[in-house]
Amino acid sequence: MLLRIIALVFLCLVGLTSYITPSFYEDQDIANIIKSHGVEGTMAISSLENNTNYIHNKSRANKRLSPASTFKIPHSLIAIDSQVLNNQYEKIKWDGEARFLDSWNKDQNLQSAFKSSCVWFFQKIASMVCEPRYKQYLYDFHYGNQKLGRDITTFWLDGSLKISLMEQIDFLKSVYREELHISKKSYKILKKIMLEEENHGYKIYSKTGASTKDWKGHGWYVGYIITKNGTFFFATNIDINGFEDLDKRKKVTIAALKRKGII
Repeated sequence: MLLRIIALVFLCLVGLTSYITPSFYEDQDIANIIKSHGVEGTMAISSLENNTNYIHNKSRANKRLSPASTFKIPHSLIAIDSQVLNNQYEKIKWDGEARFLDSWNKDQNLQSAFKSSCVWFFQKIASMVCEPRYKQYLYDFHYGNQKLGRDITTFWLDGSLKISLMEQIDFLKSVYREELHISKKSYKILKKIMLEEENHGYKIYSKTGASTKDWKGHGWYVGYIITKNGTFFFATNIDINGFEDLDKRKKVTIAALKRKGII
């Protein structure tokens, strides 16, 4: 009987290994890549099974910052799951106000707004989702500090809501494993709109984000990559000291994924 109990405990522990918090150790390759791009920041890469993990600047990786447009990942799930939108093609009419990007100045659907990071579209969605529902979703998602602030249409932009880089990784893994209590339809649509690049070797699902004033602040690039050797989650956060630094979010990430032999 005792041997049977020990065996059952062992099997349970083996089954839980992919969900145990992984160990991350400072990686010099990533540190060198970030430095070579002339920016300060942090980055982490973690395999789905948690058996391959890289990080640079762990202290910053655990610091909560505004998610900015990376919040469009959970925001899209909320829009579909709450039935504010029926699908990724349902349009919201442009109000005619000219905004920063030409691509924003037209009618939008979830697919187009996600790709162009159209702020007004997601603010419209936010005004259609009541505050108690938002609070419940953020709690269920274990998303950062779960704070909405005073304005339901800006909380992911104005510094009220904050999330750390490591929490971004954990959230993305929960999304990929479909562990959140939302509809299968929501996951399916998110996967379609998050797909950024597909070729014979890999698929990248991702979202950028930037929280800046006069092009100074911080920027994100988060997502996951599916390769023939497995699925890897990544999150990059760098200081933005000018418009030219925006491209470095993705450049740093891709360079690190290549250096680690993932792509």
